[in-house]
Amino acid sequence: MGEKVNDNMNGTGGREGRSYVGWVVTIVIAFLIVIPVRRFCIESYRISTNAMEEALHQGDYILVNKLPLDGNPGRNKVVLFTSPLLKDTASSPLFLSRYIGMPGDTILVSNDGYEVNGKLLPHSPRSLNTYFITQKGADDFLKVLQKLNIPVRNWKNETFGFSFSLTTFEEYQLREELTEEMNIHFIRNQAAPYKLVVPRKGRAYRLDEAALTACKEAILAEAGEKAAFRDGKLYLDGRETTFFFFEQDYYWMLSDNVNESVDSRHLGFIPRDRIIGNAWFCWFSRDKQRIFKPVN
Repeated sequence: MGEKVNDNMNGTGGREGRSYVGWVVTIVIAFLIVIPVRRFCIESYRISTNAMEEALHQGDYILVNKLPLDGNPGRNKVVLFTSPLLKDTASSPLFLSRYIGMPGDTILVSNDGYEVNGKLLPHSPRSLNTYFITQKGADDFLKVLQKLNIPVRNWKNETFGFSFSLTTFEEYQLREELTEEMNIHFIRNQAAPYKLVVPRKGRAYRLDEAALTACKEAILAEAGEKAAFRDGKLYLDGRETTFFFFEQDYYWMLSDNVNESVDSRHLGFIPRDRIIGNAWFCWFSRDKQRIFKPVN
């Protein structure tokens, strides 16, 4: 009897030991798979700002495709990147915007959209813009907003009326619904257009006043102490130059919510090594219609 009890105990202990080892091996394998996947392939992020309203809401969770970029990463795609500013190097904040300008592109930014290499790329229907309604038309205007189930965003009391935010598509809906007289009191804010060329690796880049402003941080990051800016001019090793050869490709990023975001208008051109990846799809949102939908 004693021998049989000892045999049973040894057998149970062996099975428990093998089970424990199996769990450890499983956890180690999972760890070895998950960490590289998150580091190099796909990772989840929570949206902490409203920079990409209405395409993405604050609080949404998205998956970002971090696989290496191959050629054209997709014009107008939503991308996650870190700040290229030298002062942000220690703890670079994350930003979401759209690829608007690719390396070598000539971009004209206006109120109609983005003209890239002579071809108009309209604003996203979900991009937010600032509008104005006079005091005389405000009451009737708010009624039309309510009728169309359009939310009142960033409503502010101005000198002669009210400013607020709408998407491009919402503006279209309102223009169709408002009377001709009311449309006169409904105005879209106009911003001054500007033109830029996006730096491309290994190409001579001409430095005019606008280019120097947009490229200053990029030039300082690449040239370091060799570069100096004085009186609106660039000096390399003490000699004035009107050209610069960049060591990597750059991109021009703009967010949908232009009034509540930080993008290339503030950060300048975004270098390739600051791009984390393309926003793939939304896997959680308070708006159930967005769940498991691609980010467009």
